[in-house]
Amino acid sequence: MEHETELYKHIYAYFYNRLPAQLATLGFHQPNHIILRNMRDSGVVFFGDPEWSNVRRDLAAVPEADRSFFILSLFMVVLTDQALYTYFPHSYDTWRMHTWFPKFGWSCFGPHNENPFWILRVPERDGLIASDVVIGLIPEFVRFLVQETTTKFRQWLPAIDVSAYFNAVRDDNGYAFDFNESTIIPRFKEELDTLTRDRSGATS
Repeated sequence: MEHETELYKHIYAYFYNRLPAQLATLGFHQPNHIILRNMRDSGVVFFGDPEWSNVRRDLAAVPEADRSFFILSLFMVVLTDQALYTYFPHSYDTWRMHTWFPKFGWSCFGPHNENPFWILRVPERDGLIASDVVIGLIPEFVRFLVQETTTKFRQWLPAIDVSAYFNAVRDDNGYAFDFNESTIIPRFKEELDTLTRDRSGATS
């Protein structure tokens, strides 16, 4: 990593050193025992509720200086977990064994997974983060996302073609959902499209 930018190194250090403890401050709840019996993951916990209605509570424990890094990192882990569960189910149990990330959504009469893009939209809409700061992080963060996804899949999930994975993410209905007035989401998608439609430059 000696040739990476200082921002990239900071993102990497944040993700692996500070994010785990901050994830633990989220407001978690577990489905009832009847629902858990019908789920493949008996240890699953949810956070957020519909459209991240608990956002203020969930971000209250995250230092303001870390919030932009936190929401981008939280988005990354939720997006990856949901995409693998939906499109690569045969590899999902291996992924969960290594990660145990929380689910974004809620459980009432059954589990409901919320669209990951609410993680980027709601803090922006509610004025809990500075949009320009997040947008400034996006190019290096998306590069980090692509590189770490590629690395972890090679280590843990070698059967998954990384290009097919990113194609599945972009082709999902949730990706196309129109989040009105967001400035962060279009910039994120633009950067992800640039780095993943031509995988020749993303895996070196």
